[in-house]
Amino acid sequence: MTEWLSAGIDPFAGLAWWAIAVVAAAHGFGCFIRGAFGFGSSMPIVIITTFILGPHHAILLSLMTTLVAMVNLLPQGLRTADWAVARPLMAGLLGGTVAGSVLFTILAPVWLGLVLGVLICAIVLMDTFHVIERLVRHIDLRSRRLTGALSLIGGLVGGISGAGTFYFLVVYMKHACPDRVALRGTTAVMSASAMALRVAVLVAAARITPTIVAEGLMLAPIAFAATWFGSHVFRVSSAQRFYAALQFILLAGAAALLVKGILQVS
Repeated sequence: MTEWLSAGIDPFAGLAWWAIAVVAAAHGFGCFIRGAFGFGSSMPIVIITTFILGPHHAILLSLMTTLVAMVNLLPQGLRTADWAVARPLMAGLLGGTVAGSVLFTILAPVWLGLVLGVLICAIVLMDTFHVIERLVRHIDLRSRRLTGALSLIGGLVGGISGAGTFYFLVVYMKHACPDRVALRGTTAVMSASAMALRVAVLVAAARITPTIVAEGLMLAPIAFAATWFGSHVFRVSSAQRFYAALQFILLAGAAALLVKGILQVS
């Protein structure tokens, strides 16, 4: 703790004003998405800001503004979550998050982004063409084996890459939790739990520095306002528009992961 407190604080060191503006805009956009859907802020933030801050810095800073967004979302989530869906998923999600967060400290998650992007594209396209609807007629969506496996993989993916947990899980959750208000509340509660645990692991690993905290505090007003605005848009949107926008966000996130992974590999 003494070493942590004595470390220098130099937020956004070496960045031009326009680069800081892009980082702030990315965090605002990501938190708007989280406000509207209950998840999803980390993906656009990490994708955009990795090119400015580097991957580890981008992932750690996205955690800071996600925590701010959760101050706004968590009370709503606790009121509206479908706990019959959330509880079976929670153990696997938290276990995967711890394991993935530990791996994050030692791995460069290049190939994970490519694999995740392909997987999300496949899942969303299956949902778009109603393949999943036909499958779920023969599958118990609340089976402990299914929920445990999916949530463990989702937590592992999010822990390693800093994004993608609920892009991976949300199509399943949409069928297990068909009411859009309950879906948003459930993703918000589960995401808040995973993020809080992820922060605890990374603090213990001394990866969250005073500079990261200072940068997060500087972005906090933007994150809070954007989350509030996203929540307002959710309240006034129709179910049809909500699910259409949800599919677009999932496909856009998957495509961005693929592009990012290809650029890193090439």
